[in-house]
Amino acid sequence: MPILKRTYIALTVILLTFFSASLLAANPATKADKVKAAIVYKLTKFITWPEKKQTLALCIIGSGSINNELLKINHKFSMGRRISVTHKKYTAPLEKLCDLTFIHNTDTQTMVGILHRLQNKPVLTISDNANFTSQGGIIGLFRTGSKIRFAISQSATKNSGLSISNQLMGLAKVIK
Repeated sequence: MPILKRTYIALTVILLTFFSASLLAANPATKADKVKAAIVYKLTKFITWPEKKQTLALCIIGSGSINNELLKINHKFSMGRRISVTHKKYTAPLEKLCDLTFIHNTDTQTMVGILHRLQNKPVLTISDNANFTSQGGIIGLFRTGSKIRFAISQSATKNSGLSISNQLMGLAKVIK
């Protein structure tokens, strides 16, 4: 076998191995990501929007391994409503496109800007960013030991016009 052909084959194998490993390690979903996505889905069963909706638009803002888990919610049903999951840029008119947003891996300034635009709009804001509810978000996901818990901001909920069931409020850390 000519040297050039062997070199080409060896280089191809090395590149395929490198890219395969990179793709597998790029954004593997963690157990926490799976739990957070399940929580986001379950939350929709305990929220009432001011207008009856047939489809709930879940907008993902930010990138990370949880995105693939959230995409698994796409086309599922919650209380008779179909969930539609899409990625959006933070500059998109989220108040017109989204019924709920999951914001993650964004800097504080971007997150606060999004929350300011969605303030007093019937959009459920959810995030796993630190201090989310104290910055105006409605539901913040956080880790306590090995468990994922959530906090709900009463003032942000009231301002949004959304209604959260008492059953869900009883499970949450409530922020006034």
